[in-house]
Amino acid sequence: MNQTSRWSAEHHQPQRDWRRLMTACLLGTLFCAGIALASDREALPMAGKTGLYQRVLTRPGAVLVAQPGSPDAGGEPLPPLSILYVYARKHSADQDWIEVGSTVRNGVQGWLPAALAIDWRQTLTVAFARTANREPALFFRDRKSLTGLLESEQLVAETGRLRTTIASGQIPDGFPVIAREPETYVDPNREFYLLPILGFEEAYLESGNTTMLLNVAAVTLQAGNPDLLAKSSSAALSGKTKPAAARSDYRAGVVFVIDTTISMGPYIERTRDAVRRIYDKLKGSPIGGALSFGLVAFRDNVDDEPPGTSYVTQIVATLKDGQDPAEFMTRIGEVEEAKTSNQDFDEDSFAGIYDAIEKIDWTGYAGRFIVLITDAGARDAKDPLSRTHLSAERLRLMAQEKDQVAGGSKIAIATLHLLTPAGRQNHASAASQYHVLSRWGDAGELYFPVEGGSVEAFGTQVDTLADVLMKHIEGIRSGQAIQIPEASKTNAVERKTAVVGRAMQLAYLGREQGSQAPRLIDAWVADRDLVDPTQKTLEVRVLITKNQLSDLQETLEAIFKAGEGTFMSPKDFFGQLRGAAAALARNPNQVSQIQIGRLADVNLVGEWLDDLPYTSQIMNLTEARWLSRSFAEQQEVLDAIEEKIRLYRRIHDETDRWIALSPDAPKGESVTTVPLDALP
Repeated sequence: MNQTSRWSAEHHQPQRDWRRLMTACLLGTLFCAGIALASDREALPMAGKTGLYQRVLTRPGAVLVAQPGSPDAGGEPLPPLSILYVYARKHSADQDWIEVGSTVRNGVQGWLPAALAIDWRQTLTVAFARTANREPALFFRDRKSLTGLLESEQLVAETGRLRTTIASGQIPDGFPVIAREPETYVDPNREFYLLPILGFEEAYLESGNTTMLLNVAAVTLQAGNPDLLAKSSSAALSGKTKPAAARSDYRAGVVFVIDTTISMGPYIERTRDAVRRIYDKLKGSPIGGALSFGLVAFRDNVDDEPPGTSYVTQIVATLKDGQDPAEFMTRIGEVEEAKTSNQDFDEDSFAGIYDAIEKIDWTGYAGRFIVLITDAGARDAKDPLSRTHLSAERLRLMAQEKDQVAGGSKIAIATLHLLTPAGRQNHASAASQYHVLSRWGDAGELYFPVEGGSVEAFGTQVDTLADVLMKHIEGIRSGQAIQIPEASKTNAVERKTAVVGRAMQLAYLGREQGSQAPRLIDAWVADRDLVDPTQKTLEVRVLITKNQLSDLQETLEAIFKAGEGTFMSPKDFFGQLRGAAAALARNPNQVSQIQIGRLADVNLVGEWLDDLPYTSQIMNLTEARWLSRSFAEQQEVLDAIEEKIRLYRRIHDETDRWIALSPDAPKGESVTTVPLDALP
């Protein structure tokens, strides 16, 4: 990407009524007297595109006029960073002009000098990464202030002085920082903001790390606090201070996913003891109902078992069941290990994880944990005996997508891997799977091996995890920040669970307190923490319209149908795709010109993905690459496509997450953001 590339970032707040949205006056919605709307017109397409349109972001002071060169009629300036479509371009009165409107079709509102708009070529957005084990990002008034700090030999001390000054609320004139990220997490589904990147450069740090210095512009849907450096309604939460108030309604849910095959009996019993100990502590406690447990048991493929004698997965107890300690202990007491061995050492642990994500009701739990306990590897997407045919990465993404669906934190998956002597040949392959499955934000990988499979060592880890969760809830209920212990003074289970717990706490407080993004125009920010460059401060999301999501879903459904239809004759797959592309073509005259060199050539998906700094391993598959794959690898591609289709349907149907950028925009032009890795 070059210096003229534009990125942006957005979180969104559910649209409650038109009056509120119009009062906010954000994102291309200003009606000007005397400017007639033209009919039967469409915005200009981007160069070389047929389904993507030219858009701009307005600069401060932009005012619409009736014709190029017309005098300013005294209308109100457009809100900075309004998103407008371009209908025409013209040179008049010694300057370039653009005709703009708020919708793709029949939405013309007037003309602007081109100098008062920024061409917005990208649909990527930048969002704040979850705050957990880092300080809030600082926004600097100019590049020199930021680079000067990064090049300073006193970087840590000077950064500390900046933060101390901000915390005091006494900001001197000429202070280099003009805004900061909120202390609590800004919920991407509630607070709408844009962070389009106007320029960027890569900086090399003495630590050996690199960081991107981003020149961003930003504006929020709600006005918020005009002085973002003053103490806001979101109380500072640095780890040494209290949140704004104690929270009496915070709840956490823990679902154990336990291998119940032969030899697992001692670990099942030890898990039962750990849960009983926690329930005893909770008995009569003010936080008695704040922690609930669930349990999913799993074994393996049952094709060779007599009917009714075994299972792949079994939901032993839901989180609702776990609200009653006696009920939960009764249910877990009925769990027994299998009496016979399975076909090989691997088990279908991914089926258990899937059920814990999808079949357990997580609603109402702000803290969400799955704890996998197993001594074996998993049957993954390529294994014909797998029930789900999902990979570790796909399951991890499903757990994270729960954040969008059920209104809480992303589910964290921790793995307690029992390295028993019997599974010595299986340890390395299993560990590689569970490292991927257990990745979670700042905490890294929540993968905790138990050397030798010691029941005593396993029990210590289960107890530690449960104790951290107890402190997690007690802290939030009493208004205390979750403390993250130093790495040298604690074990990995305690530290990493605390990191995850604190991130969930901050996300919860951000939702409850309505944290807002900084309201500013033109600043510089680093995409990594100033003091600890291993921590990311910003993450990439994609701004997508409802029409684009529908096109994406429709395309994937056509590809999936073609793949399923050529199950026994994979050589016919691309021939079927050409027929699918012809059926989806918007212009019948172009059907004869359709060429399918890769999956992305079906419909308009390719031209959209090609403009993103993103490489799709699926959509870039050519016929030669498809045929070079084994049957299992081809099936994995189709499984991944089917999973995306389910995700897009779910996003499409979540009405609260879609926001109209103007009151008169068709529903199909409403927008939302999705993580970059949600693309196919």
